Amino acid sequence: MRVRELTSPQNPMVKLMRSLYTRKGRDRTGLVPVEGSRFVQEALLAARRGVTTIEALFYEAGFDEKGPEQRALLEAAEVLAREVFRCSPSLFKTLSSTETPQGVAAAVARPVFPQRPSSGRELYLVVDRVQDPGNMGTIIRTAAAAGVDGILCLKGTVDPFNPKTLRATMGAVFRVPITFYDSSQDLLKELSQWRCRLIAADVEGDQYHFQADYSGPIAVIIGNEGQGIEPGLLLAAPVRVRIPLASGVESLNAAVACGILLYEAVRYRHLAADHH
Repeated sequence: MRVRELTSPQNPMVKLMRSLYTRKGRDRTGLVPVEGSRFVQEALLAARRGVTTIEALFYEAGFDEKGPEQRALLEAAEVLAREVFRCSPSLFKTLSSTETPQGVAAAVARPVFPQRPSSGRELYLVVDRVQDPGNMGTIIRTAAAAGVDGILCLKGTVDPFNPKTLRATMGAVFRVPITFYDSSQDLLKELSQWRCRLIAADVEGDQYHFQADYSGPIAVIIGNEGQGIEPGLLLAAPVRVRIPLASGVESLNAAVACGILLYEAVRYRHLAADHH
């Protein structure tokens, strides 16, 4: 593939990349902005797995001279990206949303994951209106690390593809399916078809998180930072667990609570597998 030179900020490809930093631009094109070597590398791996496509990759002149890792990244991009563009440092800065750009960025299709066959041991994470982009990014990264089968988000949850959230995911958006639901009714209907038991994180929970049974297909629910889980959804959860907190401490950060519960589920399942 021939690398093309980008010289003008008026070029339609520059305008396309810039538009992806807005929700409107992402929704219109179905593309998301990916910045930095590590994240672009994750996108390339996902393209190789057939989960996404790289519409366009942009790099700053001199990026390929930084070392073998950068050259390998560009070689992979020449095979996997539809178009590759080299830009001057000043033009590259206009393409980037970060203060100190790392010299490489890409416009990437939203990931689409193949349907997994049912195992009867599915682990889902339900996210109810988490609004902080950093929290959401950490939640996605944690869920991918814990091997969840999918993240199910309710309307009002922050867009997982906004640049701040994307950066906090460190590329994990390409490793775990994320689905949005308009209402908790739609979500509950689907979870009951999948025969999933609901386990809700609730400060008023009637048992500690380490006392619950995490076997079979389950969905762990994490609520909004201030208001917790919406009442209808909380009522539908037969299991409500609380994380022990020292006296005077009211609650934990949503992403931290999510990590504690998901890894308790992972621990429980490992032990159960060892006993069989």
